[in-house]
Amino acid sequence: MLQGELLSEIIEAVSNTFGNEFLDRLTEKLCNVINADSVFIALFDKSKYESKTISLCLHGKIVENIEYSLEGTPCANVYEATICYYPNQVQKLFPNDHLLVDMNIEGYIGSPLYNSKKENIGLIVGLYEKEITDKDQILTLFQIFSGRIAAELERLDYERKLERYNEELEVLVKQRTNELERTLQELKERQNQLIESEKLASLGLLSAGIAHEINNPLNFITGGYYGLLDVVESTDVPKEKFNLYMDAIREGVERTTKIVKGLNQYTRSGDSYDEKIDIEEMLENCLVILSHSLRDKISVKKEFGVGPVFIQGNSGKIHQVFLNLITNAIQSMENHGGELTVSANIEGDSVFIKIKDTGIGIQKEHLSQIETPFFTTKEPGMGVGLGLSIAYKMIKEHKGSIVAHSEWGKGSTFVIQFPKWSRDTL
Repeated sequence: MLQGELLSEIIEAVSNTFGNEFLDRLTEKLCNVINADSVFIALFDKSKYESKTISLCLHGKIVENIEYSLEGTPCANVYEATICYYPNQVQKLFPNDHLLVDMNIEGYIGSPLYNSKKENIGLIVGLYEKEITDKDQILTLFQIFSGRIAAELERLDYERKLERYNEELEVLVKQRTNELERTLQELKERQNQLIESEKLASLGLLSAGIAHEINNPLNFITGGYYGLLDVVESTDVPKEKFNLYMDAIREGVERTTKIVKGLNQYTRSGDSYDEKIDIEEMLENCLVILSHSLRDKISVKKEFGVGPVFIQGNSGKIHQVFLNLITNAIQSMENHGGELTVSANIEGDSVFIKIKDTGIGIQKEHLSQIETPFFTTKEPGMGVGLGLSIAYKMIKEHKGSIVAHSEWGKGSTFVIQFPKWSRDTL
């Protein structure tokens, strides 16, 4: 067959093909046209002084690619940018080339592949089990298609790099998007915490003013109480009914005093975490402040250990934590009533505070989200979901932890743990 016809036959076979399909079709067609036993296209790995086939045709069929060292092979000469042609006895010339021996190769012909930068990047090789007789025609075909092969290899390399860059870009964009989302979420959280803190600060100022104003008439009432007591005791006025009224006055004054004391505790401000806090006293203060919410529907059970329980921290913030948790417990029972249990005890070097209710509880799918900012199961207008989030943060600021247990329809228990106060911590 004339060279022009051979060329047309190959071009027709590889037309409209790209990438690996083009390379496989070309090696397969060349192997058939030049009557070779094997044709392969390989790339050089200069760092390892190796070659790796990217298309290998053996006896007319495409087979799995291989890697081999260039040491002691005729391909090493092609690596040096020369055309290699050994029409026969190539095994004797390269006895250490096991590939030639295993394939029983007699003739070898190879041509280098140059990229657009005139760099030798690989080779195209024809292997024969018999002597090669048509060198010029084979080399002409190799040289005609070497440029197309090199161009396709460069295109594949650019395509792989582009895919890798796109993947890296997608990962980077995803990372940046996640970072921006986290930053936005943190910003929203901090903004709303600031609003909540401002509300609490305003409430604190209001409560402090109310406590101050209540204290003045309380002092008058207390003074009048003891004055009347002295007057009555020095006269013959019947004391039975009088004592009943006086006891009622005293009870009202004592209860109001406790409420004022609780308000003062709640409105304490400052950044100090060095206060010695009496947990039992603080819980009692919270119950006094919230006593109006208990009414007759909710009973309170107190379980305090023997002796005082102290922790170190910021009394205003700890008071806010307890108020929040007890308020939530009361709200969970406000429709049907129930029992609120408040306990505090020392175990080893830790203080454990438990706030338990028999309310509606928290559904299982919501339990893991209760410390997430803005998450709430309350109806619109009843809360924005920041209370527990802020409480969790305040507990962590005191090197504490909180664990929630709940069963839907049966109630919830919050267990808070703080390091126990000791003189060494001050």
